[in-house]
Amino acid sequence: MTDQPPDNGAAKPAAGEKPEKSKKTALAFPFVDRAQLAKLMGVHPDTVTDFTTKGMPVVTTGGHGRRSTYDAIACMDWWRKGQGKNAKEAAQTRAYEASAKLNELKLQRERGEVVSRAVVVREGQAYIKGWVTQVMALPRRAVQAGIVSREFEPPMTALCRDICDEINRWKAVKDAGAASKQNEDAG
Repeated sequence: MTDQPPDNGAAKPAAGEKPEKSKKTALAFPFVDRAQLAKLMGVHPDTVTDFTTKGMPVVTTGGHGRRSTYDAIACMDWWRKGQGKNAKEAAQTRAYEASAKLNELKLQRERGEVVSRAVVVREGQAYIKGWVTQVMALPRRAVQAGIVSREFEPPMTALCRDICDEINRWKAVKDAGAASKQNEDAG
């Protein structure tokens, strides 16, 4: 392996200049110029220049018509480590991450991978009503099938009603919120 990165169309050090070796040179990573690095980071090119003055690693320094060259991996690592040091940038990062999560959620909805809470609650309530109907029919069906004699139908009906009352006590939004709170407290 040579000291020079493979030819991938990315910016390279000017002829006759050797790139400064970084601490981690096990692999040759793509070198990029200021505009390419700005695009990778999602910032303005002037911000890359500002980051350079704050200590971001540079492979070769530009000037007098030459472009600066950056190791994209080393610069992204430096940038990630620096997050949170600047409140404005940290806030922007959180905003970008929130926007990305929202876009991912929208895409998942479009693909049918997630459904709204209202749909889950509505379908859950319909499911519970179906189960209540089945449980309440159980004593009558047991008598009709000859499994239980008629004299045991009323106590069995009372037992089934107790089961249904317990099922009906669960209120989707309120109980889900309480369960979520218990899980947070336990974790």
